[in-house]
Amino acid sequence: MPVVDLSKLISIFLDSREASARLRFALRVSVLLWAAALVSWLTHADTALFQRVEANRMLKDLHPFFELYSEWGLFIFYLSFLALLALGILKKHALFRTVGLAYFFAQIFGSVLLVHLIKLASGRPRPHAANVRDGFFQVTHFAQAIHSSFPSSHAVDAAVGAVFLGVLLRSRAASILALAAALLVVLSRVLTGKHYMSDVSAGLALGVGIVGVVMHVYLLPRWRKIEAAAAP
Repeated sequence: MPVVDLSKLISIFLDSREASARLRFALRVSVLLWAAALVSWLTHADTALFQRVEANRMLKDLHPFFELYSEWGLFIFYLSFLALLALGILKKHALFRTVGLAYFFAQIFGSVLLVHLIKLASGRPRPHAANVRDGFFQVTHFAQAIHSSFPSSHAVDAAVGAVFLGVLLRSRAASILALAAALLVVLSRVLTGKHYMSDVSAGLALGVGIVGVVMHVYLLPRWRKIEAAAAP
């Protein structure tokens, strides 16, 4: 059975100071994403883009790929952090365990709880089920509202995974690949008619914000203590 060299594995991570700097940049980007979501919704650019996508025959031919990736692409992040958490627990490695727990706290708080509370408040119909009006803040039936279009829970999910990896990983190439994987998930949600562009923009922004809260409240303080304890 191969032995995992944790000293080499830990070298793929930045230190807490560099990670904090990358997180601040991500939070600034999230403000632009919120603005893009608002403008897209208010100017009806959402509807125009949806109509263009629906009319594009080439995109329709690619629907099976986008459908498959939008559902399974997120497992890139799930499995990565599950493996990290398992390694942290089995090898009693404090940082790996803390990072893994932080990711799952962000998922539970963001993708499961917060996003569905916002969905209940918005009650926005999905593109294929939309009427002439968006129906914002007009919740009619709980079952419909909990699956409403705004914001995209897949986008929140993807943002949480991509930002964690982008903030933690030393390799810029790996960070860019994580971002590309997340963006392909949210693009797939738009191209298959599951969401409007403002839904995924807001979902990405919300995911970044959730990571910011979890990292500042939970991960970074513990990470600094781990670094201080390991310092000579």
